[in-house]
Amino acid sequence: MRIRNLQFAFLVVMVVLASCRKDNTRDVLNPKGTEVRFSSSINGEIKTKAVGNTWEANDAIGVFEKRGTGLTNILATNKSYTTTGDGAFQASATDQTIYYPEDGSQVDFIAYYPYKQTLSGTTYPVDLTNQTSQPAIDLMYASAAGLSKTSSNAQLVFSHQLSKIEITVTKGQGVTDLSGLTTSISGQKTTASFDLATGTLSGQAQVANILAKTGVTGSTMLAEAIVLPTTDATGTKVVFTIGSRTFTWTMPDGTAFEAGKKYAYNVELKGSSTGTSDVAATLKATVTNWVDVPSGAYSLDQQDVVANPPTASAYMETPLITTDENKVYVFHTVPGQASVRNYAMLFDKKYKMAYWVAYPLVASYVGSSGRTDAWQFDPSIAQADQVDLSSSFGNGYDRGHQIPSADRTASADLNQTTFYYSNMTAQISSMNQGIWANLENQVRTWMAKGDTLYVVTGASIKSSTDATITYAKGAAIPKYYYKALALKKGDSYYTIGFKIDNAIIPSTVTYNNFRVSVSDLEKETGFNLFPKLSEDIKGNIDNTIWN
Repeated sequence: MRIRNLQFAFLVVMVVLASCRKDNTRDVLNPKGTEVRFSSSINGEIKTKAVGNTWEANDAIGVFEKRGTGLTNILATNKSYTTTGDGAFQASATDQTIYYPEDGSQVDFIAYYPYKQTLSGTTYPVDLTNQTSQPAIDLMYASAAGLSKTSSNAQLVFSHQLSKIEITVTKGQGVTDLSGLTTSISGQKTTASFDLATGTLSGQAQVANILAKTGVTGSTMLAEAIVLPTTDATGTKVVFTIGSRTFTWTMPDGTAFEAGKKYAYNVELKGSSTGTSDVAATLKATVTNWVDVPSGAYSLDQQDVVANPPTASAYMETPLITTDENKVYVFHTVPGQASVRNYAMLFDKKYKMAYWVAYPLVASYVGSSGRTDAWQFDPSIAQADQVDLSSSFGNGYDRGHQIPSADRTASADLNQTTFYYSNMTAQISSMNQGIWANLENQVRTWMAKGDTLYVVTGASIKSSTDATITYAKGAAIPKYYYKALALKKGDSYYTIGFKIDNAIIPSTVTYNNFRVSVSDLEKETGFNLFPKLSEDIKGNIDNTIWN
């Protein structure tokens, strides 16, 4: 009996020890620590993607957890994290999960897109030979430093490491059909190595012709190609083939491709009807100001976008215009009436919103068409530079119009132009539907007091006391809104301004509590409003007009 008891005790001890060893092994391989989760942005804009304007379900990134510079002290190697499409990333499988150190020490992260299961050390192979699936070859890179288990999430800010070419091909004289068009970009280096430790490209090699991805866009064809950055692409030839006919276009002198830039060209194919004297493809428009392309010429499209924006205002309502690589001047005319102006704006591609929208208001713009709710991208701005607002911003923010829908109701087509996403900002719902709506109604009442009412509606993402920038759906959230009004009555002008915080305003407070002079608005916003008017006119509020 005693022997049996000793045997039983021995078995119990062995089971306990085995259990302890098993538990300890599990803790080492899969510690019960604080799991790392990632939120993402690209070049400061939330929920955008290398190709297209949103992440897609199951998009995967590779992540390294490490300490110190480079990738010498690696804690987790090339783990796969995926998103459901909202830009938030979680481990794609249990064995891919990364944990923060339990001792609270800080760690860094390096991430890349798209994920590759097998790497040669910390080198990512770039191969642009096959352009069929561009998201599969468009490399992005991000890093985050100094994080610990007290961090709510790790914010990864991705940047593009390659360049993109987009060529819109149209039919010219002697070309009746673009069916079967192929586009080949000659003499491109198609392979390289990307060092994840330093974020640098090297070893560019394998010169070949790149067959661009081509698709139909209405009556035109769009050829797209992702290429390696280069400081000199002068003389690069692009060959367009339709059946037995070929058209060759040579990129102009000074052409260079910078990482993270997208370059857009319009090319027209011309030739004789017999195809015996095809002309080299003719450059129809130079590089357009699309996603992050340095400032250059603007493509005219039925006067929607003004070429070479003036430094002085063309119209009474337009503030003094200054542009750069992110800020673009956009001008819309009345649909079907190219000689009649609708509204203009200064749009920022980086923050995906308009700083101001300026327009004239007279009775002929207002009618009985009503509200169309025709939410859509602004056709004069690349879709990648706009936030998709087919649904609301959420989190208590409305899609706030800068030029109100009710100010353009003479026709349904005219009203639809006020529903361009470029005209929307993230506006607190109760403000948009309360005090701001009341002010908009009053503006239309004031319109009847004179000949023409000139309106500038603006949104500022910074204030004199708060320079932080927050986002909703990738667009910067305004700190405050303002309206500047100039009423022409005979030969005289009368002005007034309003500045209202983007906040919940008590219903007992009216817009009259926020009256300011246009001169004061200029000091606050930094914009030269109604530059054709004197400072005396802009600094005075005549209460007999603005009652």
